Amino acid sequence: MLKVICSSVVLSSVFLLSGCGGDSSSSSNNTQVVAKVNGEEITIHQLNQLLSTVKVPKGDYSKEEVEKKALDSLIEKTLVLQAAKKAKLDREPKVLSAVEEAKNKVLIDRYVQRTLETVAMPTDEQIKAFYDNFPELFADRKMYVFTKLAISAGPEKVDLIIDQVKDGRSIDDILKELDAQGITYKKMMEAKVEGKLPNPIMHFLSALQAGDIGYLKMTDGLLVVELHKLLDQSLSLEDAKEVIVRQLLLEERKKASLNLVNSLKEAAEIEYVGQFAPKK
Repeated sequence: MLKVICSSVVLSSVFLLSGCGGDSSSSSNNTQVVAKVNGEEITIHQLNQLLSTVKVPKGDYSKEEVEKKALDSLIEKTLVLQAAKKAKLDREPKVLSAVEEAKNKVLIDRYVQRTLETVAMPTDEQIKAFYDNFPELFADRKMYVFTKLAISAGPEKVDLIIDQVKDGRSIDDILKELDAQGITYKKMMEAKVEGKLPNPIMHFLSALQAGDIGYLKMTDGLLVVELHKLLDQSLSLEDAKEVIVRQLLLEERKKASLNLVNSLKEAAEIEYVGQFAPKK
């Protein structure tokens, strides 16, 4: 069986078929049909729709080969669909329910998308304000290069390790002690910029200088960190602009979605009944 081409990336328009094969004056319904499966027609519009949503396989493929593979995948899908209908699966309650749910989802997504299309692009003033309000993400952004030990231990052993950190022991010394006592730990070397670190770790690291060792108590043990380097990773407004635009658009679209739902709720008559009815 031929492999179905995976959907993900829009195919270049060079692979799209034309609407009909010859002069428009001689076009007819027959010119729109590219295959027949047990008498059921597959049209050029169906093929073009598939071609617009598929990724071209790796390798040297001609336009005709890509079109043929796409058509074969439509034929295979049609055969399976015909078999499912012949088995009357399209009449099963679960299938009918799933079809209705899928249709509703398409309608909801399209309605919300139409609303989000009205969200305006952020202005230069909004972009500059966002840049200035978050210097740790842009103008003063730093990269932290550090080693961390995630240690699983009880309170007594945790206190012992904390004492070693306070005494200025190195990571290597602490590792020797952990191995000697059979304490479970995980050692990791990381290099991450501000904005890519969880807030508790970020606040913890920001209090350290290069060469410092610190600790952070966890619910199931201890986190010991040695900061090796603090590198400048600042971004100019121009370099950060694309990221800021995406973030501002995301925030505005979330607001627009929330406002849409709230406005529909306000205009609707909603009544909770049964077990969800308000308690008197």
